[in-house]
Parts: sequence; structure tokens; C-alpha cells
Amino acid sequence: MQYFDPIRQKAIPATPEEAVRQRTILWLIGTIKVPKHLIETEFPLSKIQVGNPNRVDIIVHNFREKKSASEPWLLVECKRKGVNSPQALQVQLGKYLHVLKPKYIMLPLGETDIYLALAKDKKSYTKIEFLPEYPPISQP
Repeated sequence: MQYFDPIRQKAIPATPEEAVRQRTILWLIGTIKVPKHLIETEFPLSKIQVGNPNRVDIIVHNFREKKSASEPWLLVECKRKGVNSPQALQVQLGKYLHVLKPKYIMLPLGETDIYLALAKDKKSYTKIEFLPEYPPISQP
């Protein structure tokens, strides 16, 4: 079995983590109104930091606010159901946050989603109840 990834425009093998990723992509496009062209899956951090071997499951760029790729609107790290080691997830996020400064973080953990927002101090993240809709293009 395979999924058709609407972002990568190709068939992807069906794995439990890929099921979470594809559910999240469809939710971002349909509910949060993120334009498809601003979403990247398996985003290599080497695009920002040469030699960095890590990849982010999903990144939503914030180009509308004139932010660089290192300041995305959203960073998403997907985990299949049953994989919820807070320590391992914290280490993994730490690797990403060393390079990226996202406005929001989403952690789809199987069937549960956790959302975090960049705090006013711009140095930490606070838990929020839901992710806001992606901001529309502002009119001049």
C-alpha cells in the first residue's frame, strides 16, 4: 500500500509514521488553510546549515512575513501511535531548534496533537490549545 503525497507529488510507502504525516498535511491544507507551495516534507536542515544531516518531517514557510527558511511559520515532527518518549522527542526538537526558530511547533503523536507557540521572549515555547489558521495574504 502507498500514499500519494500531495506535496512531493509522488507515491510514498505506507508506514505508520507516514500515515500521521499525510493526515497532518491534509489537515494543514484543508483546515488551517496553508497554501501547498509553502509546505515542505522531509525538509533537510542542510539547506540552512551546511553538513547538518537532520530532516524535519514538515515545515511551513513564513515567506509572507518576509522570514527566511530558518524562521518558518510551523515545524512539525510526526510520531506514529505508541512512540512517545518525551526525552527522545525533546532531544530531536533540540537539534531542530538549534537551526530553526519556528513561530509554531506541532507534534502529531499518533492520534493526539500538541501545539506550541513561540513565547514573547522569543527564547521559549508555550503550549497552546490549537493552531491558528494560516494568515491570508494582506491587502495593500
